[in-house]
Amino acid sequence: MNLIKNPPLVIPQNWSSKSSFSRKQWLDWQADYKANLATELKMQISHSELKEKLYLNREILDLFKFKIGLLQGQLFYSHLFFLADSEGIILDIIGEESLHNGLRPLVVKLGSSMAMESGGVNAISIALETEGNIFLKGDEHQLVPFKEWLCLCCPIKVQGKTIAFLNFSRSTPFVYDSIFALVASIVSYIEFELEKNLNDQNRIQALFSTYRFTTRECEVAALWLQNKGALYISEKLGITEGTVRNFVKKIYMKCSVNDRGGFIQKFYHA
Repeated sequence: MNLIKNPPLVIPQNWSSKSSFSRKQWLDWQADYKANLATELKMQISHSELKEKLYLNREILDLFKFKIGLLQGQLFYSHLFFLADSEGIILDIIGEESLHNGLRPLVVKLGSSMAMESGGVNAISIALETEGNIFLKGDEHQLVPFKEWLCLCCPIKVQGKTIAFLNFSRSTPFVYDSIFALVASIVSYIEFELEKNLNDQNRIQALFSTYRFTTRECEVAALWLQNKGALYISEKLGITEGTVRNFVKKIYMKCSVNDRGGFIQKFYHA
């Protein structure tokens, strides 16, 4: 009987692997982790810190969950997707529950730091150091749970600035070449949507200036455009609901509109 062999892995040129780095660089990275093994270094941020990070990154989290949700039914093998922020803190994990459970004994979960000094050599930590696309084999990781995984990590950039990292992990002995394209396409989608939203925000802020909104009116108007209520805005900005409604009236007068529908249309169809 003929056995079907796994096809040889071809790493795209815009991806870096262990062979892309000098032996000295690799040993230095490993030393960063080992030097902290005897310290009381916290691998996990506090609940309040995590809550704040999740709020600040809510837009990218929504895009991540939406895109991965569309793909989940098409991936018929064990895998995990990680989303980490610009500091390497894990914000979300999506994938096979049994693999996720296997990470918990080492506190690799939401709020875990995958930076070099905390998570050792891993795809996220190297991407954090280099801001490049990284591919690592299992035995190249320092944390035990990752030693049977193949990991791919891409930085997510907006206007040239790295704002997060997408990591794909698979607990099998090989990766099809198409996985590189899949991970890159997810990152491209997220970057495109973030860029588009940022451009919309910049355009709207420019329009605010043409209507001579004050700084506070700009703050209220931005939230009002997001369909937020007066109570939410008052709590967010530290002012009363009545003050919010007074600002909305002034904003409507400056824009020559009578209600929220007309206000939204003024800015999204300008």
